[in-house]
Amino acid sequence: MKILKILFATAFMFIMGCNPNQDAYRVDGSKGSNEAPPPDPRAKAMWGHDLATAISKSKKNGTLILMDFTGSDWCPPCMALHDFVLTQPEFLDFAEKNLELVELDFPQNKSIDEKLAETNKKLAEKYNVEGFPTIIVMDATGKIVHRDTGYSGKNAKAYTANLKNKLGQ
Repeated sequence: MKILKILFATAFMFIMGCNPNQDAYRVDGSKGSNEAPPPDPRAKAMWGHDLATAISKSKKNGTLILMDFTGSDWCPPCMALHDFVLTQPEFLDFAEKNLELVELDFPQNKSIDEKLAETNKKLAEKYNVEGFPTIIVMDATGKIVHRDTGYSGKNAKAYTANLKNKLGQ
């Protein structure tokens, strides 16, 4: 029975996170190009990997926490969300004032610290992550205020406008 659950979860993650038309996630309609805009230089500093640190900052700053459960090196929708939204100025301008950003990565082709990988796995189980990418926004007490699985293909401006709407901002 446990194997059946694992197989079902794996199939579900594949279906939800990986679209057969993967190029659809690489289109930037505003420029008519498949190329992602260059990432905002602030992105590396703004994205952390430690939920406890983000919770502490959230309490101090009165911000929400956005967790990005991603397969950064194997999941096309995850890579597109990262390239076209999560590292772009329109999203980061909003995040800078309203969010603590946490990337929880599940790479297949690159290595990450063993302790970090185990922590990410436990968090995925805790938050019932069943597909990639999964975005969860919560407050400092851990109350989930927004959850989304997959990537719609929206650019940073549209994605951020939708997120603001979902968060009532």
